[in-house]
Formats: sequence, structure tokens, C-alpha cells
Amino acid sequence: MRRGIRIVLGILIIFWSLAPIYWALVVSLATPLQVDIAKPFFFPHPITLRYFTLLLSWNATSRSFLRIGLNSIIEAAMTTLLTVIIATMAGYAFARLRFRGQTLFFYLIVGTISLPAYAVIVPLFQMMSQLNLVGTYSGVILVEISAALPLATWLMRSYIASLPTSIEEAARIDGANLVATLRQVILPLIGPGMASTTIVVFLMTWSQFIIPLTFAPASHAESLTVLITQFVTKDAVDYGLQAAAGILALIPAAILVVRYNRRLVSGLLTGAVTS
Repeated sequence: MRRGIRIVLGILIIFWSLAPIYWALVVSLATPLQVDIAKPFFFPHPITLRYFTLLLSWNATSRSFLRIGLNSIIEAAMTTLLTVIIATMAGYAFARLRFRGQTLFFYLIVGTISLPAYAVIVPLFQMMSQLNLVGTYSGVILVEISAALPLATWLMRSYIASLPTSIEEAARIDGANLVATLRQVILPLIGPGMASTTIVVFLMTWSQFIIPLTFAPASHAESLTVLITQFVTKDAVDYGLQAAAGILALIPAAILVVRYNRRLVSGLLTGAVTS
């Protein structure tokens, strides 16, 4: 009985998760006539790549889909790289070093996760404006790092805290200093934790909307999440282009999750157990 309930719940969860993606794929492959009619359909006939062709060849006022997609990749990759480096160092400090106010600082950093974006977006915009970073890669990346760093620090601190201290003590007995211990002993052991944190941060950044919308609207640093919403106007909605853009934007994140899903799960479970 219980197994049957679990199977049913699993099927419902899978359906709930994949149904919107399937519907976007169906709409993106349908003809304009099928998209515009009110009659529902669950499989496009005939199948057409019209929207994908239009999207990939679209270039209006120097705003091409491929260039904006490259913007998203650059911003997500740089944000992920810098966030994981900083979070690894901060996580090690909070997990292993002892200094005054350590616990307070850690909870203050992690506590910022609960802050809603709209509470800090205006002060951040004013700061970026004064630094002339609005509409630039640097401005978007700096703000996205500040958004992802608290969670990344929490994950890395939890993973490093799960390692036995005897390993580092043995390294110190052998004469290794702090930097050598971190580079030669700790980093090779926290690979799964860094991998899971990397995936989480990349997915968070890749799906960001409010930050690129605020700090890079219609600029050379515009992202895909902002572009997709512009297929909706006050007069009409281009469902086909929007669905095709959503499917293409989903591909990098889907490849990353499918390729490294085991590392993601193992790293997150370790963090959950030790936090």
C-alpha cells in the first residue's frame, strides 16, 4: 500500500515538473495557426521549426538571441567561478578557524538569504549607478555574486565541517602550513562539495531575472531571462517565440544537471547532514 502511494506521488511530481516543459516544447514546434486557435492540442501536427529558425536568425537593433545567450553564459560562468572561490575560502574559515565573532558573522551572512530582493535592490542600484556599473558585465556579476554567496558559503562550510580534523592535524605535523594544507589536503577532498555548490550557483544565476532586469536592461549585458519576457507586449503575446526561447535557454542548465546530478545530490546531502 505504502509503495503504491509512493509510486503515485512520484508520478504526480514528475508530471507536475515536466508538464510545463513538454507544453513549451509542443508550442515551440507547432504552426502559428495551431498556436492561435483556442482548441487544445497535445502534439503538434505538422511539426515545424519555424520559431527556432526565426529566433536564431533574429537580429533587431543589434539584439540577437545568440549574442544575448552568450551574455547569460558569461555572466553565469564568471559569477559561479568567483562565488565558489570566495565561498570555499569563507567556508574553510568558518569551519576550521577560530576568531572573535565567528558564529555571529556566519549567521549574519547566512541570514541575508531571507532578505527579499526588493528590500536591497534600490540601494544596490544606487551603489552601482555611482560606480558607473549599471548596464555592464561587472555590475551584473557583482550583484549576482552578492545574491549567491550566502548560500554557497553555507554549503561549503557544511561540507568542510564534515571532514575529520585529524587529516589536517597530520598535515601540520608533517610541516605543512595553512596554505599548503588547504591546497594539498582540503581541496582534493572537497571536490564533490565544490561541484554541487558550482551547480547550485550556476542554476541560481542562470535563472536570475530581477538582477539583470534592473542592472542591465536593454544593454550589451542583457540576459536571456529578460529577453524572453519581451515577447509579451500590451497588445499581443508571441507564444511560439517565447516557448522556443524558453526551450533553448533550458538546454545549458539541463545538460549540467543531467551530467552532474550524482555530485549535486551527494554534496547537498552532506551539507544537510552536517549543517
